[in-house]
Amino acid sequence: MQRILFLTITALLVGAFVGLLLQKEEIYLLLATENISFEMTVWTALFLYLLSILLVVIVILVLTWVLGKKGIRSWLIIRGERKNLESTKKGLVYFIDYDWKKAADTLEKSAKKSLIPSINYIFSAKAAAELEDYERAYSNLGSLKLVDSKADSVSEKIRAELLLREEKFEESIEILNELLKKFPRDSAVNKLLIDCYYLTEKWSELQKSLSHIKKNQVLIASSFELLELETYQNLLKHFKWDKSKHIHEHIEKIDDLWEIIPKHIQSHPSIISRYFDLLDYVDNTEKITPLVIKQIKKSWNHELIRRLGNTKHSAPEKILSVAEKWLFDRPDDPILLECLGNLCINASLLGKAKDYFSAALKIKSSPGLFLKLGKVLSEIGEEEESRLMFERGLEESI
Repeated sequence: MQRILFLTITALLVGAFVGLLLQKEEIYLLLATENISFEMTVWTALFLYLLSILLVVIVILVLTWVLGKKGIRSWLIIRGERKNLESTKKGLVYFIDYDWKKAADTLEKSAKKSLIPSINYIFSAKAAAELEDYERAYSNLGSLKLVDSKADSVSEKIRAELLLREEKFEESIEILNELLKKFPRDSAVNKLLIDCYYLTEKWSELQKSLSHIKKNQVLIASSFELLELETYQNLLKHFKWDKSKHIHEHIEKIDDLWEIIPKHIQSHPSIISRYFDLLDYVDNTEKITPLVIKQIKKSWNHELIRRLGNTKHSAPEKILSVAEKWLFDRPDDPILLECLGNLCINASLLGKAKDYFSAALKIKSSPGLFLKLGKVLSEIGEEEESRLMFERGLEESI
């Protein structure tokens, strides 16, 4: 404290002395070299000194502004960023317009200086895939991982899609199942996996995924209903027959398959038809016949009508009595008339079979109907009429 007080008093005394000296006498400052000399008053020298300091400070401030965050350098940087952003936007517009070549080229070119390089590489990879340039697409995915360490899942998702396009289904399924463990609700992963299972006809795997798909609302309701129906249709259609197994084992497997089908799907005509075909193959249609009749009453279906008529029944008279009641509402339905004729043959009612087949032929002729009527006529001894039916059937088929 004493030292500061001493220095302050000393500075004041020196200042007072210099001021007094300058008032009494003019003091000059001489700057000289070998050939040139400058002479000026101390006040002029002091003024020039302060002016030079001010100019230096101004120059430093200007340079700081020019090269700083708000200066020309910053303006140039922002201008470059805007230019690259415009290139990225242009590339995305090309992508939306399905111009894959321009999209891939533009997005790749602007990727290195882009503010969002991951977007550039993602969409350039997709554009390259559309061009079926898979090597280029995989290269862009590699660049994506380099610029964005958090893009592994996105990169793997796109890689799975590329493998799907290349029909390398097993590799794609393996990647997608790993992603599904980490992101079970990811719609893109789920949809790609659905596509893989569908295209490879892995109906059992797809059936096991249905509850997960429904729970996580991967598809809209109408799309899910269609997928669910197709899955069970194909499970029935592609039922595997093992010749080494006994017929009863096949019946058990068919019953097990039927049990996993939801109730609201079981009543669908196409499902009933396929189930009916399986049971018909193992000669066990008695179980499904009541369901077929119930479904026909609920919703008229010619496929079910045909199956009902073409199948052997242990009590055809009962089915015939039910089916004949349908004639009141549909007296001119050729499919129903043919079905009734078939049931009559099964019940050994050949006279009625003749009448039904004849009525069906008057509405719509076909080689098959002529053949059936010809056989019935032959059975009841009307050989001439039978021969005529066979001839007409042959003419119809040519």
